Amino acid sequence: RRNLPAGVLSYAEQRALEIGITIAGGADVIMLDEPTAGMSHSETDYIVDLIRKVTENKTLVMVEHDMGVVFGLADRISVLVYGEVIATGRPEEVRANPRVQEAYLGAALEADH
Repeated sequence: RRNLPAGVLSYAEQRALEIGITIAGGADVIMLDEPTAGMSHSETDYIVDLIRKVTENKTLVMVEHDMGVVFGLADRISVLVYGEVIATGRPEEVRANPRVQEAYLGAALEADH
């Protein structure tokens, strides 16, 4: 599909292309704004795998509301609610933080019980 115009690619393929262009430009810091928004589960998995591969030994700064994506990619997380940082730490620390659970994970945690 590499000979096709970008406009005919799927949304996930367009995002992958954008990430590829950033990496090809030699960026050491990659900033992504909701890279998986609007994607299916399979597209999200594809993009997460791609991001994981191409950001090795690079700094990734990402805004993302899908906490599964965040926990799947991040070594360190800062969680903001209404512009205030409510938690910063390793994924397991952030996941266990009561304020984060209430703000972002509450419904998911309650559904598990």
